[in-house]
Amino acid sequence: MKIRHKQLELCRSSPKNWVASKQEGGGRSSFGYNQALNYAISTFHNTDSIKSALVRLDGYAKNFKNAKRIAKLYEFLDEYAKWYAASGIISADSNVLLAYPLKSNWQLGGLISRVDYLGSEYRAVLFESIAPGWKDQLRMPLIQTAIALRYGRPAPEVRVGFQEINGNKLTDTRYTTSQRSLADAEFKKIGAQVLKLWPKPIT
Repeated sequence: MKIRHKQLELCRSSPKNWVASKQEGGGRSSFGYNQALNYAISTFHNTDSIKSALVRLDGYAKNFKNAKRIAKLYEFLDEYAKWYAASGIISADSNVLLAYPLKSNWQLGGLISRVDYLGSEYRAVLFESIAPGWKDQLRMPLIQTAIALRYGRPAPEVRVGFQEINGNKLTDTRYTTSQRSLADAEFKKIGAQVLKLWPKPIT
């Protein structure tokens, strides 16, 4: 079973309620404006072409209804491309799909919006609002470990953080070995509770 990293705090607060919501079909979201922007930005990084990113965004925009929000998507994409060109950051990867731990029936999933190469370090970036207390979210040290394993880097050389696309505010941090070990232990404990509560066989 896989849980998206965005859902982990909800599950952390009540595994029972999270399982119930999943059984009722909760947690499923339709493809929205933020996802469209995220995928357009991924195309920008994969192709090194703003034109290709715009073409992909065009494809999504025709399915949306809110003209003001559609206009904002193009504005944010343009501002992001300009920010990135001036930042000096090297994007090593984008829209990276998590599966951590690999050999487990309880995995952390979801997308990492961008992975930066910073010379001697890597940085996993989530395109989300920077919420108060974000450093205490259980997913963050887990993502640090997962990205380190995926790219074959020592975990202390990986940073994790957020970027707000509507202004490109960027913040990050790293977690100690002890913090990551505690996070792993808590994640496994939550998983054991979820698997015990789940009413049907896990395949």
